[in-house]
Amino acid sequence: MSSLHLYLGSKSLSSWSLRPWLFLRHHRVRFSESVIALDRPETRAQILRHSPSGRVPALVYGQTRIWDSLAICEYAAETFALPGAWPLDPAARAFARSVACEMHAGFAALRSELPFDTRRDRAPVACSDAAQADIERICAIWRSARSRATGADWLFGPFGIVDAMFAPVALRFERYAVRLGTVEQRYVDTVLRHPAVQEWIKAAAAESPAPQPARPAAPSQPVPDVPAAKAASTSPTETPQPPVPVVAAAPAATAAAEATPPSQVSPIAAAAKSAAETLTPKPQPTPHDDIGEDELPPSRKRAATSGAATAAAGDGRENKPEPRPKLRSFILPPD
Repeated sequence: MSSLHLYLGSKSLSSWSLRPWLFLRHHRVRFSESVIALDRPETRAQILRHSPSGRVPALVYGQTRIWDSLAICEYAAETFALPGAWPLDPAARAFARSVACEMHAGFAALRSELPFDTRRDRAPVACSDAAQADIERICAIWRSARSRATGADWLFGPFGIVDAMFAPVALRFERYAVRLGTVEQRYVDTVLRHPAVQEWIKAAAAESPAPQPARPAAPSQPVPDVPAAKAASTSPTETPQPPVPVVAAAPAATAAAEATPPSQVSPIAAAAKSAAETLTPKPQPTPHDDIGEDELPPSRKRAATSGAATAAAGDGRENKPEPRPKLRSFILPPD
């Protein structure tokens, strides 16, 4: 006979995985499990092997495959005739189903601002009005359910599917130190005392944290090739020197040498590149090269205007450049 196998997300992060896992553990249903680490490059591909929606949890039982928390709980309750899945009273059962579905589909602000994380330090956070409204609505549900309950400390008396749906919220309230009334705090304590919940929290604490995304490296300036002997003698603790700007040479031999990785440059190409760099005059750096045209000083603007006028005259247009004083490129020695 086939056995149940439950695919889960990281126990420290996946509130949806906790719900059916807790329901099955409470009823001592035998199943195996696989935990897929979330927030990693390979996560989605791994989940898609078992869940067509690309989400966890997913239950596999022979040829049957279920990929929704509430559906997994109901399937297990019906397949294994688990007692107390829903209240016996029709009105209470309808109320329990309604609030379970409300938890399943609602409370978006709470999920966003108080994300499920069993590893975080216990501390309150500032909540928006929307998140606070979600908290107050959940507390109202718990008080109303407890007013109908008899016997045990769960929402409707015996532990049921509705408790599995709200258990991750109880963990959220505890980790974010949400201030609660007496009835709500007693229910949170009931959830936290459950042996299966304690087992889940311990397993979550033993997980490896998800790797942080690497920051993009800042663009580096081109630097001249460093001889192998000099590179080998450089200590890794030395302070790196600022990059030396390199002016690209025009000859084709130099371009070919630069397009080839340093490890594959032949001695002939390297010599051609060196000769081209030696013979090619390097222009002197000009200030303000990194500013826009509107920020150019008056002398640079006149030069730009003159160049544009000369180009227009070469095209046959009668746009003559304005006369400008000649500039010396050097200083005459004193007499």
